[in-house]
Amino acid sequence: MKSALIFIVDKNPIHSSLLKYHLTIQRFSNVQLYHSAEECLYRLRKHVVPQYLIADYDLADQNGFDFLRMVKKLSPSTEVLFFSTLDDPILAVQLIDSGATDYIMKTSRMDYGISDLVKNLEFLQRKKVPGR
Repeated sequence: MKSALIFIVDKNPIHSSLLKYHLTIQRFSNVQLYHSAEECLYRLRKHVVPQYLIADYDLADQNGFDFLRMVKKLSPSTEVLFFSTLDDPILAVQLIDSGATDYIMKTSRMDYGISDLVKNLEFLQRKKVPGR
């Protein structure tokens, strides 16, 4: 059930590796890491379509709104979840209104945010299972 393709886009390699590790131990085995928006968009242009894309809002080469717009243009079915250190509820609402699925805060205790993110992915996976 948890074999969905997941892209993680984060300029911080420690954060992205930690998140991938936690997803993997939860049996999300098909996780790909990207350290820039452009790397990820390149894959989307090659028609590699993830079911979920987890991105930091503050990427080195694009902001979250521009990135979200491009992702949705290239892959409308991909559910985009932002996982960011920016504590801005207005920004979170604006991103969700623009097509993001969720906005989760990275806190000083990364494991709390990661736990919330994993729970959301599991919920989204269950919603997609036929017959439920």
